[in-house]
Amino acid sequence: MSPARTARALARETITREILDSARARLTTDGAAALSLRAVARDVEMVSSAVYRYFPSRDALLTALLVESYDELGAAAEAADAAVADRADAGA
Repeated sequence: MSPARTARALARETITREILDSARARLTTDGAAALSLRAVARDVEMVSSAVYRYFPSRDALLTALLVESYDELGAAAEAADAAVADRADAGA
């Protein structure tokens, strides 16, 4: 049994998720070169210094987005593999 999460831990998870979602949206529209923690902070209605408590740098935020994207890609590949019913026809 895992220990109960505190309200503080849940709030941190929620804010981290909001930051990542905002950064992903900005990355999609503006590209990696234009991604800034200040812009993300404005999106989530925080001061930029507060965002730095969650991600110490722009590179750390980009790394978190990359890891999350690779995890999603891996999960999608595993789901697609699990959905294959007939492995005898793999060549087709």
